[in-house]
Amino acid sequence: MTMAEAVTMSRAVPFRVIDTGIRGARANIAFDQALIDARRDDRIPNTIRFLRFRPSALIGMHQILSHEVRVDYCRNRNIEIGRRITGGGGLYLDEGQIGWELVFRRADLDFTDLHGASRCICEAAVRGLNKLGVAARYRPRNDIEVGGRKIGGTGGFFDGDVLFYQGTILIDFDPLDMIAALRVPIEKLSKRDLTSACQRVITLREALGAAPPPLETIYSVLLDGFTEGLGIDPTWGAITAAEEALAARLHDEEIGRDDFVTQLDAPEIDNTLRSASITRRGGSIRADVRLEGPARSRIREILLTGDFFVTPPRAIYDLEAALRGRDSSEASAAIDGFFSRTPVEFLSLGPRDIRDAVEAALGQIAFRAAGHALRGHWIGQGSPNAPTLVFLHDALGCARLWRDLPEQVAAASGCRALVYDRWGSGDSAPLEPPVSPRYLLDEALVALPDVLAATGIRNPILIGHSDGAAIALAYAGAFPGTVSGVIAIAPHFFPETRTARAIADQIADFERGDLKARLARYHGSNTEALFQRLVAVWTAPEPRDWGIEPYLRRIACPVLAIQGTEDEFFTRRQIGMLVTTCPGPTETLFLEGCGHAPQRQVPKAVSTALVDFILGLRPSRAPQGPTAPGGHECVGSLPKRLTSSAP
Repeated sequence: MTMAEAVTMSRAVPFRVIDTGIRGARANIAFDQALIDARRDDRIPNTIRFLRFRPSALIGMHQILSHEVRVDYCRNRNIEIGRRITGGGGLYLDEGQIGWELVFRRADLDFTDLHGASRCICEAAVRGLNKLGVAARYRPRNDIEVGGRKIGGTGGFFDGDVLFYQGTILIDFDPLDMIAALRVPIEKLSKRDLTSACQRVITLREALGAAPPPLETIYSVLLDGFTEGLGIDPTWGAITAAEEALAARLHDEEIGRDDFVTQLDAPEIDNTLRSASITRRGGSIRADVRLEGPARSRIREILLTGDFFVTPPRAIYDLEAALRGRDSSEASAAIDGFFSRTPVEFLSLGPRDIRDAVEAALGQIAFRAAGHALRGHWIGQGSPNAPTLVFLHDALGCARLWRDLPEQVAAASGCRALVYDRWGSGDSAPLEPPVSPRYLLDEALVALPDVLAATGIRNPILIGHSDGAAIALAYAGAFPGTVSGVIAIAPHFFPETRTARAIADQIADFERGDLKARLARYHGSNTEALFQRLVAVWTAPEPRDWGIEPYLRRIACPVLAIQGTEDEFFTRRQIGMLVTTCPGPTETLFLEGCGHAPQRQVPKAVSTALVDFILGLRPSRAPQGPTAPGGHECVGSLPKRLTSSAP
């Protein structure tokens, strides 16, 4: 050792290193809290802990259990379910992964904020993995990647002047185990989607192209990385009896209890509840606000959930308490005031995102169309004279499943946008029997005119996916003088052999897999009826089409049709019919390697295509007045009721 190295080591901050071996999910989390409490009370030194898990499904502190984990699947296979004391998303952990944690006084490493601490700690872990020959890199704000694929996630929080920061490294495990245990947020889990989900992660075995080294070697290089990157002096030490006793007490009294794990659940929708979800690059937030009072303007209770990291974690509970009893008009100012006087740090999202989610929930609009109660949201303000964008979701979709696409397109195009849940979907009223085999035309000719009239929208640009695309095109043909343009993503007009096979796969997943549970996170009690309508109509022997073709012949506005080349439900025959039938200007875009939902699989490409098309619609193309099917003029407003029979 050189003199310089000796001086550096003498100034390094000492850390004890321990390995707690393989434990269950709740026992490991209880030991996390024990380390924090003991370090805060100066009963233990700064510590690095290595840990491993028996098969476990973990959710973040602020997540809804039923939305993130296949509970029955885990129980039937002895996969323990636990709730972390940190934020973030769902995790599956087993013996094929390792965890690492640092618990220390923030002043000892001169960390003043969580963002800086996250970067320094992750880059130190990366430095250690590089010593194994793994080309790992830090991806802000809290992931470690190899070739763009995740090999480890991290997260942490400050508890007073103690920083607790943890991470994982995927050593050698089957990603299908993760997908089976967790409700991976893929709305239609096809074989293609399954492969895509597996490709999002990478193990140490795959990164090295060989068997991973022994655990002792992995621990050693990580410690070297922490030593060099953080300026610490780690030394292996012993676990104390007091730590074990404290962890056991925390497990038995709180963290190991079922009521701690199941403490968050989504409320049922009723006329007192307003809900919204926002998805940003750093994560997602859902706000559920229950209102009371004669004008439904006072906040009775509020629930904020999602995969975000916040320190201290209890700040979210304090904010919820601070908003109870306030008038809804005061909510935004109250949120700003709370964060201005409360020392809070976010690792991914931030106070503005919390406020946006609450404002979106309070701004949820309710209206009636075709006799049914629907709910939706306005997005953006819109430039003067710009058309309004109306987003129409697919058969099993809802407003939330557009994610942030409407927000991005509205902002980039300067247009205001309406997203709403059609009848039977999301937060709107449940379906009622009987099921109409021509429900797409009912939506296009009856419900959508009512929606536009109720919201005061004229000459919109309709943006639809799958069922929504068919509805948009049928409406544009039925009312050719009232639409500025149509963007049809994966449109369909008749079932195909491919459709029947894909629906059969979905039925199997709904009955024996977790499709029902994953849909229920968005549709609640509407789920069963919504799915059964899809099956009944898409697999019925008659009629062999949905009656949309005659309306395609009347479309006068510009159309952009988008389809993935690997669409598992429909072939290019659908867009082929549109191109040969529609008399108006029609553009097509086929996206390589995409399935039935390109807006979720390649969102940037779809967003760019949408914005370019919208901006390319010259004002001279805008229609002048509403016209009913058959060319009959409608003066002043769209017709309130129309039959859905083909002309």
